[in-house]
Amino acid sequence: MNKKNFNLMIKTFSEVYERTLNPYVIGIYFDIFQEIPDSQVATITRSCLQKCKYFPRPADVFEQLSETPEKYIVKQEPELTKDEIEKFKAEANKIKDMLKGKFNMPETAK
Repeated sequence: MNKKNFNLMIKTFSEVYERTLNPYVIGIYFDIFQEIPDSQVATITRSCLQKCKYFPRPADVFEQLSETPEKYIVKQEPELTKDEIEKFKAEANKIKDMLKGKFNMPETAK
């Protein structure tokens, strides 16, 4: 899990459970949670909020990770390279040129 998602998760837990952690403990949590995929952070956070009565310990978080059905995990779209973006733009322009003048519709986007 990246630092941004980690901070959001810990901030959410801190606000909901009205508890703050000292920087040393936060560092331990971050080191342990780095192996959690970013695509699963929101689902795990929500699951912890639904099932944990107290501020989640790392074992609670990993328990929710292991119980999260694959179908509920939000998949992240792969990032495109610059070459792939240019290729798709070229293909879109080809289609646009092929269809130019075929329909009696005003062009709304360029």
